[in-house]
Amino acid sequence: MHSFNDPLLFIKGPPVFHLPPKERMEAPNELQDESTSIYEIQKSFSTKTLAIMDKLNFLAKPFQRKVYRPLVFHLKTGVSVQGEVEKVEEDTVTLLVGTEELITYPVEEIERIVWRGSILK
Repeated sequence: MHSFNDPLLFIKGPPVFHLPPKERMEAPNELQDESTSIYEIQKSFSTKTLAIMDKLNFLAKPFQRKVYRPLVFHLKTGVSVQGEVEKVEEDTVTLLVGTEELITYPVEEIERIVWRGSILK
């Protein structure tokens, strides 16, 4: 005589119980009624912008800031800015240009990042 609750694998830990399918469907509705969570609407970025954002987050780390010099940031307006990544926030990047000048741009403005004459991939 076998039951569905007989263990198939013994793992040291707290017990786990599975709900029948009917109860699984009803449980989320109860939680939604009692929810007081606040959700922020996240900005949707293009895949190109997300790739550039990954590169910027990589370049903002201390070791990479020293290794990847000089960086040239090509903007959509046609302007090229030479500097290094100081800080990356949700949708903006702060660049250190020169010795002490900080400039902030929206991430969507950056078209490509060039290091030693080749585009970072």
